[in-house]
Amino acid sequence: MEARAEFLKKLNGLVAVAKGQGDQITIDEVKAYFTEAALTDEQLELVFDYLLAQKVVVKGYIKMTEAAEEKVTYTEEEEAYLKEYLNDLEAFQEEKSGERESLFEKLISGDASAKNRLTELYLKEVVEIAKEMYHPEIFLGDMIQEGNVGLILGLDMLVDADTAHDTIINQVKQCIQMLIEEHTEVKSRDNKMVEKVTMLDESIKTLTEELGRKVTIDELAVYMGMSEEEIDDILRLMGEESEDEEEQE
Repeated sequence: MEARAEFLKKLNGLVAVAKGQGDQITIDEVKAYFTEAALTDEQLELVFDYLLAQKVVVKGYIKMTEAAEEKVTYTEEEEAYLKEYLNDLEAFQEEKSGERESLFEKLISGDASAKNRLTELYLKEVVEIAKEMYHPEIFLGDMIQEGNVGLILGLDMLVDADTAHDTIINQVKQCIQMLIEEHTEVKSRDNKMVEKVTMLDESIKTLTEELGRKVTIDELAVYMGMSEEEIDDILRLMGEESEDEEEQE
């Protein structure tokens, strides 16, 4: 119980740190925060997803999603929006050879005018990213606009011309992913970090009272409808050992 409470306290502390940095934090900062816990990649991903749900940008983290097996079908409203939006983008001047790289250097050097032109050059790429990350329950136009917010944020973050493109694209993807996380938060509450910890805690207490003894992972798995591996992963993340590990010691 104490370990779970301590973990939740630490997780909330991490969110507070990120909020104090403009709702942003780096992967290295997260790892450093949990240095003593020595989290696995899977556990870190759970933490990253929780931060996304709290509208915190984790710099460098892009959530991996399964590719859609079926062809995406847009609504009539989305088709009309996409057609009009892309038509408007045709008004911008075509990109010249080497122009983007030159603009990166100028913007990093303090030339604010380069930001406007880079924005124009990336708008179509934002559309393609939004289409790749399309969520049927979110209007495509909202995803594009959120990607555009990421584009502006990415341009403000540039410090090196060699990594400028990746920085911008990652920021665009993160902002769109944050929109998806926010939209699906209620429907996927059981997949969120805090809810998982709370649900596991309540299940352990309930089963312990009913059985009059310490419960095992396989019993929890049946009771909660989760895999033993997932439950074990959460227990490790909270700094607790499974029943099997304790028996081996």
